[in-house]
Amino acid sequence: MTNGNLKSLMAMALMFGGAAAQSAGPEQPGVLGLQLAETRTEYGIRPAETLGSPTSPDAAAPGRESSGEASSEIKTAGDIRYVSGGIGESERAELDALSSQFNLRLLFATEGSGEYLSSVQVNILDAQGGPILTAESKGPWFLAQLPAGDYSVDVTPTGLRGQDETQRKTFSLDGSGQSRLDFYWKK
Repeated sequence: MTNGNLKSLMAMALMFGGAAAQSAGPEQPGVLGLQLAETRTEYGIRPAETLGSPTSPDAAAPGRESSGEASSEIKTAGDIRYVSGGIGESERAELDALSSQFNLRLLFATEGSGEYLSSVQVNILDAQGGPILTAESKGPWFLAQLPAGDYSVDVTPTGLRGQDETQRKTFSLDGSGQSRLDFYWKK
């Protein structure tokens, strides 16, 4: 690779997100070996901000995939299937693909800005107020498959935003279609 080609390659890399191309051949005298840098798209998602324990810079950055347990793993509590997530483009695409398997879809966001919230406690109750499902959403989207009936859902963010501000909504499922409930908290 000539120095002219290297300069052109570096200029293109800087124009397209700051990534630099890795040299294809063995090291050549006078030519810098460059490493491909990973770039990420930023989204307005706010992963959990837990009180008393600062989040890592990687976990707190918008659009970053969560490390650790996969948040888009379908779980079961009794006869109820559910899944949560939506942090990062790939998780949102995965949950969109799974969405048709669930009849309840919840969304958690900040009022006005549209920034998503995660780490939200979800309590689904039957018509008599008995607990059906208690879980923590690992992202701004929460999907559940419930039997037909009348329900209420209490949701409470566990992070810094909206802490201790429980919201309740009631809904009915008739066995067809999907009920979508959006919850918004003030900044």
